[in-house]
Amino acid sequence: MPEKIIKKSSQNKNSFEVNVTQADYTMTAMLERQSLDLLIQIIGGDVAHYGVVMTIDKTGHEETIALPSRPGHVHQENVLIDQVAKAIKPLLQGNAFFVSGMHVNDITPEQMHAAIPMAQTLGEELAKWLEKHPGSKPIVSYAKSNK
Repeated sequence: MPEKIIKKSSQNKNSFEVNVTQADYTMTAMLERQSLDLLIQIIGGDVAHYGVVMTIDKTGHEETIALPSRPGHVHQENVLIDQVAKAIKPLLQGNAFFVSGMHVNDITPEQMHAAIPMAQTLGEELAKWLEKHPGSKPIVSYAKSNK
């Protein structure tokens, strides 16, 4: 398998981006934190888009929605999200939202075989960043009841 190239960039304490390039395409994970919740985009290839949404609530419950991709088919990026989610789930402090879309034009078998290890690498890199940059619990108050 061709060499894997990893590029990381951190915008601030609440966002992180990592790219993995292998087999002539790039997969990117972009993480953004709001309080203790995370939004993670997993995109790349020749046609980045949004096709699958997955949520993990703070109890660990997961929900996935795969949108139609073409007649009779739905997007399959859940296989990529699953790899990233497995790596970061033990580090979640709140809810996580994943949005993903990857399409490599005229994908080769070598490129297909590279996808899962690339997603695993993204998950590992996000997990390392989350360990080094934990969120802080916000002070939350609610309306008082007039009972």
